[in-house]
Amino acid sequence: MTASKWLARSYRKITGRRPPPPPPTPANEAVKAAAAGDAARDRQDWNEAVQQYALALALSPDNWPIRVQMGHAFKEAGRWPEAEATYRTACFNRPADSELRLHLGHVLKMQGRRDEAIEAYVEALRLDPESRLARNELIAVGGRNFLPESQYGQAAITQGLSRISGVLEQNLEAIRDWVSVSTYPVEAYDSFRRSFPIQPPPAAGSRQSLTVLIEAGGATPSSVRLTLTSLLDQRDTEWTAIVRASAALQEHPVSSFARQDPRIAFVDQAPASTAALLTTDLVLMTEAGCRLDREAVGWFRYASARTKAHVIYADHDHHTHDWRYGEVHSAPALHSMPDIRDQETTPEPPLSLLVDRGAQSLMLEALDADLGADQRRKTLVASLRAALPVAHLPRVLSSRRIAEDFTPAQPSMLPAAHAVAELTGDRILVVIPTRDQASLLEACLDSLKRRTAQPQDVDVLVLDNRSADAQTLSLLSERAESGDIEVLPLDEPFNWARFNNLAVAGRRHDILVFANNDIEFLTDGWDHVVRVGLSDPKVAVMGARLLYPDDTVQHAGVVMGADRGRPVHEGLGAPSLAGGPLNRWRRRRQVTAVTGALMAVDRIAFEQVGGFNERLAVGYNDIDLCMRARAAGRVVLYEPALEAIHHESKTRGRNDDGAKTSWDDAELSDLHEDWSEALLADPGKNPQWVSSHSRAFDGYRDLSLSQVLESLDQSALANPWAVARA
Repeated sequence: MTASKWLARSYRKITGRRPPPPPPTPANEAVKAAAAGDAARDRQDWNEAVQQYALALALSPDNWPIRVQMGHAFKEAGRWPEAEATYRTACFNRPADSELRLHLGHVLKMQGRRDEAIEAYVEALRLDPESRLARNELIAVGGRNFLPESQYGQAAITQGLSRISGVLEQNLEAIRDWVSVSTYPVEAYDSFRRSFPIQPPPAAGSRQSLTVLIEAGGATPSSVRLTLTSLLDQRDTEWTAIVRASAALQEHPVSSFARQDPRIAFVDQAPASTAALLTTDLVLMTEAGCRLDREAVGWFRYASARTKAHVIYADHDHHTHDWRYGEVHSAPALHSMPDIRDQETTPEPPLSLLVDRGAQSLMLEALDADLGADQRRKTLVASLRAALPVAHLPRVLSSRRIAEDFTPAQPSMLPAAHAVAELTGDRILVVIPTRDQASLLEACLDSLKRRTAQPQDVDVLVLDNRSADAQTLSLLSERAESGDIEVLPLDEPFNWARFNNLAVAGRRHDILVFANNDIEFLTDGWDHVVRVGLSDPKVAVMGARLLYPDDTVQHAGVVMGADRGRPVHEGLGAPSLAGGPLNRWRRRRQVTAVTGALMAVDRIAFEQVGGFNERLAVGYNDIDLCMRARAAGRVVLYEPALEAIHHESKTRGRNDDGAKTSWDDAELSDLHEDWSEALLADPGKNPQWVSSHSRAFDGYRDLSLSQVLESLDQSALANPWAVARA
């Protein structure tokens, strides 16, 4: 116990009263005045703050923090000369305080005294070379050349950048490690689904009414029960349900769900019976046997409110079920952004499809289809054909129950339609650059001629780039004399883009086909396939399915941003019968780009986009052409019915020495400068897929909310495949 406390207690015992307060001292009064100044400062009463701080200083002249506070109050009150004098006094008495010089510089700058302000900021930096505020203020008043050489000279900047580069590289490596452990290989899809349950959507601004339309034609009672129980478990409970069922199903105990919950109704399968009950703003189409994720209704409602799209489709997967151990998920159907060709041919139409009033008439027309999948496909395709707003929600919101021995649908490659009578007038020019390699060129020319349906409408132009081999020269001479080909000698350094531009200049052919000399055509009537594909006025470029000589895939379209940002060929190295995700390597669909090893281009479109970019002499000129076609609102089509062998070395990879790698990187840099982030985005690849080097579909990743919404918004654009130059 202190002496003061002992005296106070003794006084209380003797007198029965508290001891009187001690007499005021200058120190106590200074503290009170400083507190009053702080209170005035907090309510921004600057003149009152000045008076209280001045009183505190009169009682305690050596209290430098109070003197600084008074300088601040003078400055805020606009009394700059007094603030300056106060700061100068503080600086004189605290010569090592960098912050005081910074405040002095501010006041001098406010008075328009630039040179003196620069002196104050320079002194602040001398005292604290790491002061970013002093550095930035010095730069702001035009005193960049006064920055200390030791901290901001060329050598220091170089050293700093090197240090930053090292830190960035460490961070990038950490990010790569994090990505590698947060993604799941294809074989671990069930673990991926368990690890990342669907998170709730943001709150929807509007609460449109919603009906779930369940197609139960031919369904078992247990599959109807599965869908209804998943509906009853929805976190968003504002829904009604219509089950289109047979008479027998309506007599089964499963129909008692309608008695238990007034939101559920069973009707027969006549479209009129369904239409009579459809009075809501939104209809969510699905089928019996679909288990809706508990967030499905909420996500669809939110996506509709956000995008205003007339039709919205989501992703789904499949699952088996054991009553003790639960579900095992497999075979995800991760869809691309809206593309009518993709949805016409996909073996897995969306399992859940939201339709608003703007597309409900198309939905009602589709109810005559046999089963739910046909209805949803027909509704979605009709909406795309009618150019209604359609959006894709990249979330697995539904799952179809399957048997243990289920195998996902993998239809064979769809042949191209042969509308021959309408297309006989389209003339084709085939352009083939070559240098020596007579055996490859001969195989290319022979297969081309042998498999052409209308040879009278196909011209072949071979670009001879300094061939010196006698066999090649003899082959070119013989074929030219026979009228099979035309030869255009090009005695200049190789430039693939320039050569092809020179070849087609002044030609009036309807279709241009660019082919490497190591291509061997496999498709009978390949010219008809090309004519049919390019007869669609929206299609500008068409690419082929290319195989290596060992019957593995070399090209099934191009995926952007796959190999650390580089574009890669889809299906590279896969067996020829492999279909890839949703059988995409064997289906006609829109893609971001195709290879120029075998590429057909509408001549008018080719001229409109300016031909090939001759600055890209060796690589990426084909991708650049596809990007410019998409920028013009046109379609790049992958057509697997156009098939050929590409004798490119399978083991060579992208480049086989340092010089080629440097050249490749330089051309890729030019391409990125033109297209920026558009070069990394691929509307044809669901963002839940993960790429690894040349494998574009190597595993799965969960998406953040911002990634989901970014993809959703992009898909809802009038043309989500269109790009713009940087």
